[in-house]
Amino acid sequence: MAEEKKNVHTGHRKRMREDFERSGFNNWHDHKVLEYLLHRVIRRADTNEIAHSLINECGGFAEVFRASKEKLTDIVGVGEETAQYIRELGGFLRYYNGVRYDVNRLVLDSDTCEKYLLNLFDGVERENFYMICLDAQNRILYKRQMFEGSFESMDIDITQLVRVAVKCDASYVVLSHNHPSGIAVASNADITATRTIERALSLAGIKLLDHIIVAGGKCVSVKNEYSGIQARKQRK
Repeated sequence: MAEEKKNVHTGHRKRMREDFERSGFNNWHDHKVLEYLLHRVIRRADTNEIAHSLINECGGFAEVFRASKEKLTDIVGVGEETAQYIRELGGFLRYYNGVRYDVNRLVLDSDTCEKYLLNLFDGVERENFYMICLDAQNRILYKRQMFEGSFESMDIDITQLVRVAVKCDASYVVLSHNHPSGIAVASNADITATRTIERALSLAGIKLLDHIIVAGGKCVSVKNEYSGIQARKQRK
């Protein structure tokens, strides 16, 4: 009986490999793609049920690759090695997309900015603050993680920000940080820090295009937020 089950299992994996060779992952369901990827690390067990559990417990296919190691190992059938493999796949995907979007000095505009920033913070569990320097054609010259921590707790070295932007010969700067809480709302600290940095960059002849908060799969403009506050004040 065991031998018969093994033969069926082996044949199923062989058929999946043949399907992939013919058309890649085209028209595959999410659980089937994940089942196939798990073959590399789970050599004997049926990975179909594990794939379904991962997607259900994590809240979706993409969320599997953002999940913490602790969350993954809580799922039946997922051990330390499998969890590490999934984490490494997620890290690879984020690295690949980062390189892809930086090729040929990507032009950061309304069509590319949100996708670029969502990828930048994908899977990041702590609050991080980035500065992106652009040339006069909005092409990315340089991207750097400047700080880690919330605006409420971290000390922002504005002199360092300006120094880096000047060194890059930037015409424009985009700032961005994430809210791991998933709440896409600018705090008072976000607004105050943005206005201070904007003034400092302006003195160096550099324009702050925006400060974008990434949270819950969305992007929110801090500059739009405080522009709205100013407009409401003027109407009163």
